[in-house]
Amino acid sequence: MSAPPPKTAPTGLPRFQRAWLAPRHWGSWIVAGLAWLLYRAPRRWRDRLAATATPLVQRHARRQRRIAEINLGLCFPEMPAAERDALIDAHFALAVRITLDYGLLWFGRGEEILAAVRSHGEEHIAAAQARGQRVIVLVAHALALDMGICAFGVSYRALGPYKALENPVIDWLIARARTRFRGTVFEREEGIRPVVRGFRDGQILVYLADEDLGPQSAVFVPFFAEPKATLTTLGRLSRLGKAVVIPAVTRWNAADGVYDCYYYRPLADFPSGDDALDACTMNAAVEALIRPDPAQYMWTLRLFKTRPPGQRKLYKNLLEKRD
Repeated sequence: MSAPPPKTAPTGLPRFQRAWLAPRHWGSWIVAGLAWLLYRAPRRWRDRLAATATPLVQRHARRQRRIAEINLGLCFPEMPAAERDALIDAHFALAVRITLDYGLLWFGRGEEILAAVRSHGEEHIAAAQARGQRVIVLVAHALALDMGICAFGVSYRALGPYKALENPVIDWLIARARTRFRGTVFEREEGIRPVVRGFRDGQILVYLADEDLGPQSAVFVPFFAEPKATLTTLGRLSRLGKAVVIPAVTRWNAADGVYDCYYYRPLADFPSGDDALDACTMNAAVEALIRPDPAQYMWTLRLFKTRPPGQRKLYKNLLEKRD
């Protein structure tokens, strides 16, 4: 009796399941079809649709808005309430507009993706590779995260962790977008073995560090003005692979109708060998990616879900009262 096929392809892409064609998944395929139509439509149509849809999305995203209010209040306590509210409005408008471009990632050609995502600072990657160094690209949860990752995977042999979504069809489409060209993905539960293999194979690791994944392997260090449970993994991976860490962020440029992906100088004196100090350095680098345009960051993440001992939970009863 032959063994069942593996659940993922060699790239890490979940294998397509015929069960996903069942009627209960038709709504997801309709979304995919609409994404294809929007990909083929002129950009101005997506701009207009985003402007129309944003107020509707905001009315149905009260919980996410409250999370953003909490996060911004902690990270920027000096920010006036009116400025914070305007920033959140801009955040939702950007989120809707960027979502309407996912058809490009799911169905577009490599050259189309590269034309839509302008890269700045790639010389930092080239210089590290010319020195024979391995590279880790440190990215933040920007709204345009997938635009940068997919464009990077067109040009480079990239490797990155992937968190499966509850919707298997959308999960497959997003994972496929990241692996259609030269990228591969792996689930976080696989640990560091895929990273070790990738380093040996000359791949560049794309690393997301700003999500709260619980207290395990984490230390509490500042993120803006608030202590945050921060993973210490990046320093260890950098040390393991003797790799430089290059911060990067992708932002939507409404004036030019394209995305700009910025790569910055490698982190200096990193890793230091001190987990807490390295976590501080990493958080400071992520802060520097966010500050030029805070509205483009994913403030609806529960960034401070894990609390220091004795401190109250921040995201309970989100819609019952305001702090």
